[in-house]
Amino acid sequence: MSRPSAPPFRPLLHMGVGALAPALGLLTPPLALLGAGLGVVAGWVVLPLTPLEARLRRAGEPWLCGLRTYPVAVLLLVALLPPAEAAAAWGVLAFGDSLAALVGSRVRAPALFGHPKATWAGSGAYVLGGAAGALAVSQACAALAAATGWVEAGPVPGVAACLLAALAAAGLDLLPLRPDDNLPAALGAGGVLRLLRGVP
Repeated sequence: MSRPSAPPFRPLLHMGVGALAPALGLLTPPLALLGAGLGVVAGWVVLPLTPLEARLRRAGEPWLCGLRTYPVAVLLLVALLPPAEAAAAWGVLAFGDSLAALVGSRVRAPALFGHPKATWAGSGAYVLGGAAGALAVSQACAALAAATGWVEAGPVPGVAACLLAALAAAGLDLLPLRPDDNLPAALGAGGVLRLLRGVP
């Protein structure tokens, strides 16, 4: 999916933050919630006070935008799912949405069923990148949990579950949702992972 005026820095930062998802395998539930809560504080209080805010904000974008909803989405995933599934859904959001913005705005491709913003290239990048990211970070999360023994990672989603979670998130991304698609995409991916728990 393409994004208007999407400089590469924002999606790359989006993916960089998502690379922290495996750390859920090291943090006890209270610490994971605290960390996610600090992410909300950073996005809602600290970031708006820095020059980075202007660099990340798209032209004409309101204050309540993806910069605010992303950390809230992560907090909800951490609160509602076991660590490996939370990491996987976070991976869908971080890698799928970011790759959709990067690919969709740079690769010429037909519109997806006439959608005003989404292209076949961008949506394909969302599904494949989101699924790969989900699989990688959830397995890393589980490996860290097993190595330390501090956290019970819970069920690790398989390939099919990660693909379907990414497909659900990409589908929700097509809808004209306000303030943006981060919350629906994250919760959609997390919901699919929960429903398909145990599917390889």
